Amino acid sequence: MSNLATETPALVREGGVPAGAAPAAPTPDSVHQQLHRVLKSRIFARSKELCRFLQFAVEQKLRNRSVRLKEYLIGVTVFDRGETFNPGTDPIVRVQARRLRSKLSLYYETEGRGDSVVIELPCGGYVPMFRFRTATAPQTSRLPAPVNGGCADTRRSVVVLPFVNIGPSENERFSDGLTEELTHVLSRDPGLRVMSRTSAFHFKGKTDDIRSIGERLGVDALVEGSVRSEGNRLRVSAGLIDGADGGLLWSEVYERTTEQIFAVQENISEQIAKRIADHLKSKAQSPGDVSA
Repeated sequence: MSNLATETPALVREGGVPAGAAPAAPTPDSVHQQLHRVLKSRIFARSKELCRFLQFAVEQKLRNRSVRLKEYLIGVTVFDRGETFNPGTDPIVRVQARRLRSKLSLYYETEGRGDSVVIELPCGGYVPMFRFRTATAPQTSRLPAPVNGGCADTRRSVVVLPFVNIGPSENERFSDGLTEELTHVLSRDPGLRVMSRTSAFHFKGKTDDIRSIGERLGVDALVEGSVRSEGNRLRVSAGLIDGADGGLLWSEVYERTTEQIFAVQENISEQIAKRIADHLKSKAQSPGDVSA
């Protein structure tokens, strides 16, 4: 009888750890089953790159290769960056890791609230942790973390894609300069998280779906535009695109002359940046809005 009593706690650990008992680690089979459940969930079903990220990290950990889970390897293997990938100038892995933590938290609060196995990606690294959910475990909160303590970033995120030059090749300098100037102006706003020039120019000349770009960079919105010229007249079109569904949030057309080209770039950038910042911040304050 005493032997049966001794064995009982081990039998109930899959569903929850009894008070006072040390939690056992989930088996590889149970982790695989849980991974499959997470990847098939509604929250992750449309985030293909986050699914690849999570699956790669989990498989590496289960194969005792977690020491290899460095930013460079993840960038090259998961996000198809080339061998010249530089984590110092391209934040793709850090950005997507933040999104992955956020979606895992949301999953376990909603669809996965009854799951016994929990997969986590702790802040400060890319090695996942596996544990059993316990009855006394605190509920994960979706509220913004304290500024001095948490790893969550509640700012609205945006990337300025290279403006397309529709005209003579010599206008390329203006369109590229406008892209850089607008990125710089937006980055001065502490309420926005702006992707670097390097990340943005990775997509120059490419025809990737706008939602795919938004998912890869982990941004709430994308700025795209074009530059046309006729004689000494310039026509600049700019638009703000919703990263979630590809919908047009705002657009405007600006007409200027080519005189004092740097002043024109600065003037247009300031006007576009103000409209974008106002729009994103008003959207962030609307009821029910949750950043990815």
